[in-house]
Amino acid sequence: MKLKDAIRYYELTGRDILSDIDKQAQYLRDLELFDFVHDDFTEVLESLYENLLLLWSDGKVIDENISIPTKEELTAKYLTSIPKEKSEEDNQEVVFEAPSLLKKTEKTENKTFNLLVSLVNSEIDISQFMNFEIELVIDIVNTVAEKREEQEKKNKNKL
Repeated sequence: MKLKDAIRYYELTGRDILSDIDKQAQYLRDLELFDFVHDDFTEVLESLYENLLLLWSDGKVIDENISIPTKEELTAKYLTSIPKEKSEEDNQEVVFEAPSLLKKTEKTENKTFNLLVSLVNSEIDISQFMNFEIELVIDIVNTVAEKREEQEKKNKNKL
């Protein structure tokens, strides 16, 4: 999803798209791996697509000639990801923990908001990233932060 769409999603729904996607993915993993269905399973899956439909319809004139996109079309439009090269970490075995019914619900952080704060703190012009995919923006911010840390370490070592 493009950064500008993630911001608009937040403005329209008050929710973080990255957290919504993570929650939906977790629910689907729990179903697939453990045959466990959360109490709000349907609500979580449907609310993401309802919110994406709200984002899609924002600013559009809706009349009888317009066709409403399907879930698949919304997914293709907004939820595509950037393919990444496989690393050695991807080949390691993953151990899954069975879901606990007694697990306390954690308040999730707003990742889109945190990304914007990082951009502002880095004194980077946000407008240049609005049409970039969120994953790419995160990678750029992380790389810039790493390079700055390396440069600071080099400057400290010179002193």
